[in-house]
Amino acid sequence: MGSIEISPQGMSIIEDCHVRSIVDSLEEDEASEDWYPANNMSIKLWQCLEALRDIDVALESALGQKNSTKRKRQLKQFSVQLHSFATAVVRLCDQVVGDQDARRWLEPGTTKQVSIIKSEFLELVPIDHKGDLSVLRNRMGGHIDRDLAPWNAREILSRKAISGFGRWLHVCLHAMLDLLKLDVYSWSVHSGEGNFRLMAKEPFLLTFKIGKDEKELVAIHIARSPRSVIADIAASVVTNSQWMFEPGEARIGSLRGDRGAQWNTFTGCSALWAAKNSFG
Repeated sequence: MGSIEISPQGMSIIEDCHVRSIVDSLEEDEASEDWYPANNMSIKLWQCLEALRDIDVALESALGQKNSTKRKRQLKQFSVQLHSFATAVVRLCDQVVGDQDARRWLEPGTTKQVSIIKSEFLELVPIDHKGDLSVLRNRMGGHIDRDLAPWNAREILSRKAISGFGRWLHVCLHAMLDLLKLDVYSWSVHSGEGNFRLMAKEPFLLTFKIGKDEKELVAIHIARSPRSVIADIAASVVTNSQWMFEPGEARIGSLRGDRGAQWNTFTGCSALWAAKNSFG
């Protein structure tokens, strides 16, 4: 563990070696030291993560299924999780665009780019009321529609519809991973009584002692970005979803660090997603 003196008061910045995840909705320990979302943008990002965790588990199960009919049946249920993920991405876009803090923190024009990402995303992922993914989710995924007949079900579950799942999933990942780069997410960590720990600006985790009338900064740590947790799960989803594509279909082949300064790689990607190759 190392430290660097940075403040006139002689306070040191200390490396935080604690390995944390982002809180899971199924976690029963309310006093866990995982990251908790601390502003509206991070709450919307956490919702994306919740959907992504469900998807990762579902893909691991489907990956081991050799029977094609049973695998399609699993995909039918997958429509619920995928629709939730796509909807969460849209809500994240809306939050960033409308949030006053985001407008202050981000470079001019960034929220306009996020609006464009949302528009292009909705053209690529059919989650409007009559869109293919919504129909799959509403008529067969979330429940069995009362008017559904076998011939309707076969039409809905045609190869054309099922083959869209992989592309829709990877489009969702592409958009979310670009939004993940925005420096607008704040996080908190459970601490002992009388203390409050906050990461408002990465990578600094600040510890405050809360008094009756004031709060005092008592420690500064450098911590691993909570966003890396989401990137790690996204990488797992990319790996576990390769079987969903036909040979030559556009997909994300793998995740790697950015090679340029431009955070927005999603805008204008419609032609890329129609191409017969993989990228990433």
